Amino acid sequence: MSLGTSALTQGNAQQAQTHLEHALQLHPTSDAHYNMGICQYMLKNIDCAIEHWKKSVQMDPKGADAYVSLGNAYFLSKKESGTAIDYMQKAIELAPNDPEIQFNLACMHESQGSLDQAIELYTQAASNGLDRAQPYLRNAMAKRIKQQI
Repeated sequence: MSLGTSALTQGNAQQAQTHLEHALQLHPTSDAHYNMGICQYMLKNIDCAIEHWKKSVQMDPKGADAYVSLGNAYFLSKKESGTAIDYMQKAIELAPNDPEIQFNLACMHESQGSLDQAIELYTQAASNGLDRAQPYLRNAMAKRIKQQI
């Protein structure tokens, strides 16, 4: 699996796919499925990526990364915000202080018009050191004020 991970790190999804297929045949693990999901997403095989991330979650339900990837795939590629939010919510339950997860979930809530939830999560992300959350927080607060006028 290390060859597949190395190829992914270098941006070579085709080579990574070959190595990860071999790794999955020899010893299917949550990490191997997670990495194959990344590989398939890079190759624009969204449904295949989602299936590998779901297998990763089945094998290791306490791994937040696969939930994050599922949430992002459903939000960005499948345009299924409700499903995306559900997966991202599960990720944040597993890693409640992760500012990237907080930020991603905040963006999803904001896109759905749930500004109070978005503001709360942007605030948490900023408090946990994610500087890029600050302008998003200000924008969401401005939207909420505009709604109240």
